Amino acid sequence: MLRFLAYENGQPATEWPVRHAHLLGPDDIGIRASIQYLDGAVQCEKRAIGPASLALQINLPEAGELILQTCLLPDRDEPYLLMLELARHRLMKIIAKQEEWMMSDLPDDHTVSRRVALSKQRFIDALLHQDDPPAADKLARQSLILSIDASEELAMAHAASLLERRRQIGQSGRNIFLGTGIELDHHVEEIRQSLQANFDYLSLPMRWRQIEPREGEYIWQGLDSWAEWAFRNRLPIMAGPLVSFDPAILPDWTYIWEHDYEPIRDLVYEHVERVVSRYRNVVTLWNVVSGIHVNAQFDFSFDQLMDLTRAAIMVAKKVQPNARTLIEIAQPFGEYYAANQRSIPPAMYAELAIQSGIPFDGFGIKLIMGHDRDGRSTRDLMQISSLFDQFNGFDKPLHLTAVAVPSHPADQRPAVDVAPDPPAENADGGHWRKHWSPNVQAHWLEAFYNIALSKPQVESIAWADLTDHPDAELPNGGLLTQSLQPKDAMRRLATFRQDLHGPT
Repeated sequence: MLRFLAYENGQPATEWPVRHAHLLGPDDIGIRASIQYLDGAVQCEKRAIGPASLALQINLPEAGELILQTCLLPDRDEPYLLMLELARHRLMKIIAKQEEWMMSDLPDDHTVSRRVALSKQRFIDALLHQDDPPAADKLARQSLILSIDASEELAMAHAASLLERRRQIGQSGRNIFLGTGIELDHHVEEIRQSLQANFDYLSLPMRWRQIEPREGEYIWQGLDSWAEWAFRNRLPIMAGPLVSFDPAILPDWTYIWEHDYEPIRDLVYEHVERVVSRYRNVVTLWNVVSGIHVNAQFDFSFDQLMDLTRAAIMVAKKVQPNARTLIEIAQPFGEYYAANQRSIPPAMYAELAIQSGIPFDGFGIKLIMGHDRDGRSTRDLMQISSLFDQFNGFDKPLHLTAVAVPSHPADQRPAVDVAPDPPAENADGGHWRKHWSPNVQAHWLEAFYNIALSKPQVESIAWADLTDHPDAELPNGGLLTQSLQPKDAMRRLATFRQDLHGPT
């Protein structure tokens, strides 16, 4: 068993929220466990042998409310000090990334160097005070906050260095495209003008439950209208996902066969064939399968999930041989695997897709944060940058197919533009630096886009929703309010794109 002591205001915590807590083994692959706060400690009952690390959502007012983790730790009778182990892991992560990014020789007066040095000193002080747990906890917390700041600054410095290198060789704005998703029912001229002025392509949602709400009954009007408009105005289309096990996308009537693989496979084949056939003359990039690896709805085996992936890609290529196809990775940090052993960890799924010879053209990454749904807890910039590095090893283009964080409207805005308070399910998704606001959303967007576009394998980024709307996947996650007023993030994105491509 692993046990972690937690303190609050210098006293043992009477309660400690174990939000989104899970255990990780080697290579950060999830381990099944029972985790609860009991008798003054976070107690982790593992269902596997060997060392493990604890990951959970931690609220640090100076840094945000983020998923953080410890190093791999062996079982022992004596409890660990939670903050000390979180600080240890983050310092080790910084050192590893400095070596990987060849940034170990930063000058001593560099902001990163100064923060790392101070964080190390606080960590050493915490080690020396372990016989006084409240004091050690306080020092370790200071070390952790300093190291989070240092790691994000390191990620941004690395991004700036790579972007400058790309500018020097003339690749900064070439073959990098910025897009956005839309709501099919929003046939408003202002939205279409914004799309033409501020984006390089349209991410056209193709939710199976909207296309075929009842078996054999198809509704094409919304898709047809947007596809025709985009084609007429020469705005490229990325469409999909065609197949996803997300309950918001999968039709209810498919659950009749939730334990029968062959009927589901046939339905998937027919659906992909029908949709690609209809839009093959206007769609340039297909997001074919999304989140199959999470396998939260069906009782399918490992081999069946890979076979389903192959079948969907093959039929898309059969109908449109020149189509570019993506396999989208949902919940890319993989915490779902700790609770669902029928699923496949993201990196393993990606590697198997390549080794299996499936003829796809790139990976999509869906990264929505700040929401309490599974896989949408907030991560810091270092974790995001490290995620992209992980996919760099697969030698496939990377498309960020749905990116978003929420915003809260500014108090100064007119009442018509003020969205409601975030719904209750948003409350525990964490936040970055400060509580979500239009300003925080805009700063996050700029930092994220700089990091993403510094990675040579990233070819495109699509913000999940252009506008706020009741059916949005992330409440308050649009770039425009419901009354179509631009948020700070929209203005920041327009400026970012101008810097990338020049005035439009």
